[in-house]
Amino acid sequence: MAAAVTGGAALGLSTAIEATAAGRQPRAARTLVGAIRWDAYTGRDTRHGMGTNRMLSPEKYHFRMPYYSKITVPQPVLVDQDFDSETIGAAPSGWTVSAGVGTKVSVVQVPDGAGRSVLLHDTSTTGMASMSRTFAAQERAVTLRWDWKETAAGGWARALVVGGPTTVVDIATLRDAGGTHLVCRTPSGTWQVLQTIADNTWYSIRVVVDPAPPAGATPWVDIFVDGVRKAYHLPLLGSPATLDGLTFQTNPSKPLDLYVDNVSVVVTESVDCDETSQEEMDRQIRYAAAAGIDYWAFDYYENPELRQARDLYLSSAYKNQVKWCVILFGSAEEDAKFPELITRFGESNYQKVLGGRPLVYFFSNATAARVTKMRAQAAEAGLPDPYIVVMRWTAQSAADAKTTAGADAVSRYATGAQSGAAYSSLTASETTLWSDYAAAAGQVIPTVTTGWDARPRYEYPPPWGPQPSADYLADKDNWTQQATPAEIAAHLHEAIRWSNTHPANTPANCVLIYAWNENLEGGWICPTLYEMENSGRPLRLDAIAGVPRTGS
Repeated sequence: MAAAVTGGAALGLSTAIEATAAGRQPRAARTLVGAIRWDAYTGRDTRHGMGTNRMLSPEKYHFRMPYYSKITVPQPVLVDQDFDSETIGAAPSGWTVSAGVGTKVSVVQVPDGAGRSVLLHDTSTTGMASMSRTFAAQERAVTLRWDWKETAAGGWARALVVGGPTTVVDIATLRDAGGTHLVCRTPSGTWQVLQTIADNTWYSIRVVVDPAPPAGATPWVDIFVDGVRKAYHLPLLGSPATLDGLTFQTNPSKPLDLYVDNVSVVVTESVDCDETSQEEMDRQIRYAAAAGIDYWAFDYYENPELRQARDLYLSSAYKNQVKWCVILFGSAEEDAKFPELITRFGESNYQKVLGGRPLVYFFSNATAARVTKMRAQAAEAGLPDPYIVVMRWTAQSAADAKTTAGADAVSRYATGAQSGAAYSSLTASETTLWSDYAAAAGQVIPTVTTGWDARPRYEYPPPWGPQPSADYLADKDNWTQQATPAEIAAHLHEAIRWSNTHPANTPANCVLIYAWNENLEGGWICPTLYEMENSGRPLRLDAIAGVPRTGS
C-alpha cells in the first residue's frame, strides 16, 4: 500500500527526536511493531457483539466503526422533540392528549430556564391529564429519554412504555411515610424504589428496553436517572411482539403539575459490527501486513464469542504474514490451556524475540507460580524460555510485579488523558512513562497509544463483566481529542527511536500499539468504515507504513 507520509520530516518529528539521544548511538536492527487485539465484534446475535453494536450506534461514534461494520437502521431516531419551536398554550404536536375537567396539557415556557416544555396541569381529584406518542413498531431494543419534574414531588406522575395495549415499563413518583421517591412497577405488582426525589427538580430519565435480547435471555429494562443506572435488567411487565408507544400521565385522584421536556426514542442497536468470517480475518491480516505490523497481541479469552477472531486468525492461509502472541489475564481457564499455548509457542507464526524466545504479555495475575509453570512447560517441550512481560498502570507497580513474578520486562496496556485533553498531552505523558518504567524495572516494551475515548461505555454500559457495575460512570469525561494519522505515526516513530537509543532497556526491540481494534475505548488503527468510504484508503495504516522501523 502507498504510504500517506514517509520519513521523519514528513511526520513533523521534533529535532530532539530526530537527533541521536545524548551519549547513545541508535542500533540499526529493525524494531518489531505489534498491536493489541480485543475482539468483541461478534455480531448482533451474541452478547458481546450486541453490546459493542449498541455502544457504537450513536451517529457521533460511527466514524470509529471498523470497516466491516454495517449501518442496519439508517434512520434510528423515532422521536426527537424538545418543544422549543411549538406554540405556547397549544397541545404538543404529534401527541394524543387527554385532558378532562380541571386538567390541561399544553406547551409552556420553561419556568426555570430557557426554552419550552409541556405542562400536564391537573387540579382535579376525579380525572387525569395524559399525553401519548406512538412510534414505528420495534421488535428489538429501544432507548427512551425524557426530562421531567413535579412542582410537588411524589404526586404519582407516571411514564408508561407500551407495545399496543400492553404496558411493558411503568415508572412513577410517589410520596409515603419514607419520603418522595421515583419507583418502577415489578411484574409481581410491587413498586421498586429507584431513588428519592425533590420538589421542583428536573430529572433526566433514560430507559433501555430490550424485548428480545440475544441467546434467549429474559426481556429486560434498565433505568437511568441523571446518567446513573438505578435498575438493572428488570423483567418487563408484559411480552408484546413489538414496542410502539410512550405515555405520560397524572393521577386521577391527586392534583399535580408535571413538566415534560426533551423526549426522544431511538433504536438502541442500529449498526452491526461483525468480523466473524474467514474472509474478514484474511483481509485484516493483509491490511496489517501491508502497513508493516509484525504481530498482533491477542487478549487471550476462552469465551467462545471472544476467541472467534483468534481461531479465524489461526485457520487463515495468511497467518504467517502477521505473527501473534498472547496477553494473558491469569485466569484458571488460561492455566488449563497452558499445554495448548506451549504448543503454539513452537509454531512459526508465534512471535519470538531475542533469538527465538516466545513473547508473552500478562495483563494481570502474573504470579510466580504461573510464570514458573509456563517456563517449565516450555522447557519440557524443548522450547526456548518465554520472554514474559507484565503490564501495570504505574512504573513502580510494574517493577514490583516483575520482581514478584520473575518476569523479564514491563509494559503498559494503554495511556489515557481525560476531559478532552489534546492528543499531544497524551503522547507527552506516555513518552515520559517509557523512561519511568525503564528506570523502575529495567527492561521495557514501550506502548504507543493511538487514542483514548471511552465515552461510548458511559452512554451504553458494557454488558460483560460482573453486573450490575458502576464502572461506566468513570467514562463520562474520560477522553482525549482524536489524533490525526500523522500524529499517530509521529508517536510511533518516537517510540521506535526511544527503543533504539535505549538498547539496554529494550533488548527485545519491539513496541506495542494500543490498539488494532479497541474502537470502543478510542484506540485503533484498523481501517474504519468512514475511512474506506470517504477516502478509499486506510489512513492510519498508510501513515504507520511510512514510519522507519530502525533507529538509523
